[in-house]
Amino acid sequence: MNVLKKQIGQLMVIGFQGTKPSDDFLEFVSEWGIGGIIFFARNIADPKELPKTISLLENASGGHIFSAIDQEGGAVLRILQNGSLFPGAMALSATGDPSISGKVYRAIGMEMRSLGLNWNLAPVLDINDPSNPGIGIRSFGDSPRVVAEFGLEAIKGLKESGVFACAKHFPGKGSAKVDSHLTLPIIPYDKDRLFSVELVPFIEAIHAGVEAIMPAHVFFPAFETKPNLPATLSSSVLTDLLRKTLGFKGMLITDDLEMGAITETFGVADAARSAFLAGADLLLICHDLEKQRLAAKTILEEVKSSSLGAFRLEESKHRIFEAREKNFSFKPPPVDLDSLVESNKELIEVSHSKAILIRRMSIGRLPLSTRNPKVFILPEIEALVQVEEEQKGEGLSSFVNQYWPEAQCVFFPPKCTTEEIWGLIAGNVPRPNAPIDLVILSYNAHLFTGQKDAFNKAAKEFPTLILAAIRNPYDVDAVFEAKNSLATFGFRSPSIHALFRVLSGVSLPGETKWPIEVGKGFNI
Repeated sequence: MNVLKKQIGQLMVIGFQGTKPSDDFLEFVSEWGIGGIIFFARNIADPKELPKTISLLENASGGHIFSAIDQEGGAVLRILQNGSLFPGAMALSATGDPSISGKVYRAIGMEMRSLGLNWNLAPVLDINDPSNPGIGIRSFGDSPRVVAEFGLEAIKGLKESGVFACAKHFPGKGSAKVDSHLTLPIIPYDKDRLFSVELVPFIEAIHAGVEAIMPAHVFFPAFETKPNLPATLSSSVLTDLLRKTLGFKGMLITDDLEMGAITETFGVADAARSAFLAGADLLLICHDLEKQRLAAKTILEEVKSSSLGAFRLEESKHRIFEAREKNFSFKPPPVDLDSLVESNKELIEVSHSKAILIRRMSIGRLPLSTRNPKVFILPEIEALVQVEEEQKGEGLSSFVNQYWPEAQCVFFPPKCTTEEIWGLIAGNVPRPNAPIDLVILSYNAHLFTGQKDAFNKAAKEFPTLILAAIRNPYDVDAVFEAKNSLATFGFRSPSIHALFRVLSGVSLPGETKWPIEVGKGFNI
């Protein structure tokens, strides 16, 4: 029984609360020989403590573990203190240089390895759609070719660092209209469309030898006949499509089974069993210890009572064993995190700077005048979807004042109404007959009517206004009245500094083709 429990434990990748695992959590890890731990920002007050935590967990488990993290860059970063603030996927593709994607992901992997982390649950290979609330700048773009090209470089960079990659979210959830953290999306495309668009980057990743793939909590009726069955739980997707048709031989890890797309219909334990029987090798349960316990017990009973369960365990055991041997045989040279962060500074600055792209700009509008008073309308930085965890403002006003000490800064909540935002603008900006530089930093205005309508109204009243989209770049066309607009493809401090260097004339914007098709998908 103990041997079988430990084999089941190898199928589990689980998370814990706080910066140190509790005694109850460690007891569970020990009892079941848990094979993988996922770390979040909530677990990492000081990155340099991670090696000790990983060692503690490995001692409890009885051997090496997969130490996983979502270190995508941009909006999704788990190492925020003392680590490099890497650009996200769409910022990388905005540079126009796929090799930068490889260099950045290699640097991400090197910093991870210095902390004992060996598996990055990235890159995102979804083909993005402007209406998707949960992907946006996490995607490399809306072109299968661009996503595949930059995604493969990311996978290559991680391989060079000795860190496993994970292509997600198969077969592609970029066109989902709702966030799967909350409810189940449905993507109704037929097979021809899915094979010619969504699946293209994943097929390329499989050919490139990506170590793992994460299926989407999305229903694809083109592949699954059972109504509202997510790809995560579908043998038609995981076994028939991914294994048999596409020939993927690596590990399949579920997305978090505590997400709303799963829990609104299935219990976590039942979903774990269904995913396992459908073909998943590793079951990701990120938060609740009792749900983790129940899932492990449910899989154990399934393996003991059904021939399919026993067969699936043998399949997954072999895949996980081969992956473990490959992962743990890599011996990275000992490098200190501080040294890596220092050596990555130039790469961070260059990659963010190349991602500043102009959509429209009047001749002579840049740089900002040294004489005119300046008003900046700034968003209160916050997480817009659960995967981002808690976003903390990184001092936008202090960044503004570094470049323009006398500038006035006015903040707005991203989800407030048109009237509320317009009231802030009208109450703080002098009438347009006075010379002034008005700069608005939008925060997904294309998804929030309050921002979109207020900023369009402001652009009519203040024709010289400059709009900078600091999250999804689709804002530059949603705020169509703005005669001057540009995008940063990110809101972290290196992106904001790159933007302000352009606005102040210290540096020039990037000159590459946009990684998305602008001017599409807006009701204007």
